Amino acid sequence: MDIQLTITKDLLREYFRYLFPLDARGRYLIDRSSDLGKAICSFVRYTHTKPEADPQALRLLLPKSDGLKNAPNYYLYFSREDGLRINDLLEVFFHIDFDRFYLKGRKLGMMQKDIIESFIVSRKLTNLLQDNETLKKREYREGLRLLQVRCRSLCKKAYYRHEKIESGMQNILVN
Repeated sequence: MDIQLTITKDLLREYFRYLFPLDARGRYLIDRSSDLGKAICSFVRYTHTKPEADPQALRLLLPKSDGLKNAPNYYLYFSREDGLRINDLLEVFFHIDFDRFYLKGRKLGMMQKDIIESFIVSRKLTNLLQDNETLKKREYREGLRLLQVRCRSLCKKAYYRHEKIESGMQNILVN
């Protein structure tokens, strides 16, 4: 059961290649044993007319399953919105995978550059080997965001304590 999926970002297309193997005909073998595979299968739609071929789209081979038991009788496609949702899901899976890998590397005392290069090589993201700045910038922005969250939290805590001390002092002076 063939279907086409357009992945908009080059990084995500490379990551998709890591997640799903290719068959002899150049189709990605989607497997329902993975969470992303199940999600992709859940967005499939049926039609009686053959969808237009997109030369940029990846060709997927879906597994036979109860959720797709009527699929052999129809042409399969993803709506534009469903394609965008799948792209968003793929990006979420990528970020979760990268964050987990990065935190494991930091716990082992590895340097940022080594962690990022190891991630790129282990995930076969060969297009990023020369330009790993994308992941470095992402990690920097994430660290900056966490620092801002912690700063706001500490400011709230300090304000709360200050107000408690000031109101306590007022009670002592009034009594």
